[in-house]
Amino acid sequence: MKSLSYALSLKRILGFAAVSAAAALAAPLAQAQNFESYYGERPTSDAGQDIKSVNFCPTGGSILVGTRRNGNVTEAQVTRVDNNGVALWQNAYRVAGNAFTTANAVVEVFNAGGFAITGAVGIGAQSIYVLRIRCDGSPLWATVLRNQSTLNRATGWDIIESRNPTSPTIAPELVVVGEEVLPNAIGTTHGRIARLNAAGGLLWSRAYIRAGTLPGLRFRAVTENLNLAGANTDLVIAGSAAAGANWANDRRGLIFRTTGAGAPVCNNTLGRVDPVNEDFYGITALRQPQFNGNNVLVGSTSVNATGAIGEQVYMARFATGNCLAQRQSVWRDPQDNSVAYDVVEEILTTLPVVIGVRATGTISGAVTAGDGFLLDADPGALGPINAQFRYSTQSARHENLQAIDNKKDRFVMLGATQTDWDGVGDPLDFYMVQTDPNGKTQCVRDWQVDWSPVEQPQERFDQTIKEMPASSVDVLVTPTKDEGYCCQLDPN
Repeated sequence: MKSLSYALSLKRILGFAAVSAAAALAAPLAQAQNFESYYGERPTSDAGQDIKSVNFCPTGGSILVGTRRNGNVTEAQVTRVDNNGVALWQNAYRVAGNAFTTANAVVEVFNAGGFAITGAVGIGAQSIYVLRIRCDGSPLWATVLRNQSTLNRATGWDIIESRNPTSPTIAPELVVVGEEVLPNAIGTTHGRIARLNAAGGLLWSRAYIRAGTLPGLRFRAVTENLNLAGANTDLVIAGSAAAGANWANDRRGLIFRTTGAGAPVCNNTLGRVDPVNEDFYGITALRQPQFNGNNVLVGSTSVNATGAIGEQVYMARFATGNCLAQRQSVWRDPQDNSVAYDVVEEILTTLPVVIGVRATGTISGAVTAGDGFLLDADPGALGPINAQFRYSTQSARHENLQAIDNKKDRFVMLGATQTDWDGVGDPLDFYMVQTDPNGKTQCVRDWQVDWSPVEQPQERFDQTIKEMPASSVDVLVTPTKDEGYCCQLDPN
């Protein structure tokens, strides 16, 4: 059974007549199963960055985005799979035909409207783009967000679909966040937020500039808070803020809150005043009644280069309507570094149980070459509930995980392989995990993680805002193919 997961593609498995995991692949998909799989073709290096469950496009499944590299060519790679991991289509995209196009985030557009993607494109020095594609992967439109200077380099890191801030009857809009780096000695960086309508028209695009002489702000993830009736309240961004003369020697975890129209509401940086770095990479809005409107941010905290602890998972929960941290915690792998990149609230149920928050990321270091993990945290204390898991540990092969999403009663995650699963000289592919309701696959084991509450100091800052334009561009699409199981589909 295990050898099949190393080499057989999903399409070869479909060819078997035996009643097995193959039968589940070929059968109507009334219930999704658990598995670990890879996607990406030789000779490109394909690294996954974001994944979302598909709820509106026909046949459901998941949408996976990341970046493929082949020599001097870099393209946005998008793979859509069904509920058993079989690829429905795989495409590489060049925004404006540009041979430098990356993809970092994706969101499904309401009511079978397809998907919207963001990343970076080599226009000017480098610019943020938003690409809208249909359910079948064909391009609908692409918009490039211009920088303050053609010498600056900007990257889009996250995108969400948002309700119109003044009228909920207007078609949903898109909000993208990222950062813009200036070409100076200290790498001054400005946070970026833009809002577009469903047709790609720019509503506003802004740079958020920290006052003073420090290197600035990095915006990495965004969510929209909703009240229990479903109406929007505000936008909340997770990222980092420089606290020293350069980005390397002292960073603080950043929360930055705005109205739906982009007007700053509050901000906060968390961290100690020493060569220790705190970074937030992922964010989720809480809807459960006791924490409605709160936000949980995840990332990492580290000691300096001579310390023995290394990177640890860092979590913080923030109050409704402001930027005050209510709880903070650190999760530490006993042997290696660990970083959390993304987080989701578990789907609300009517059962009298604690609804946790699930974070994913990567364990790596001297002992572990790289394993993805899934942790389950109590939203109150941000401590462990239930079991904690690590993936792809049944062999010498190792992977990482970067993104997570709810999929009804289970979870889907995405990252990258670090070994050549099908033996063709292709060590870097998309790596997908789809779990059972408990977060398990057949190739999972418990993660023995330490946990403790912490109290990092908090500090706010002042900022200014600058407006920028945008322009529409064309898109070049190339079909790609390759797929297989890292951990065989479990029909049980």
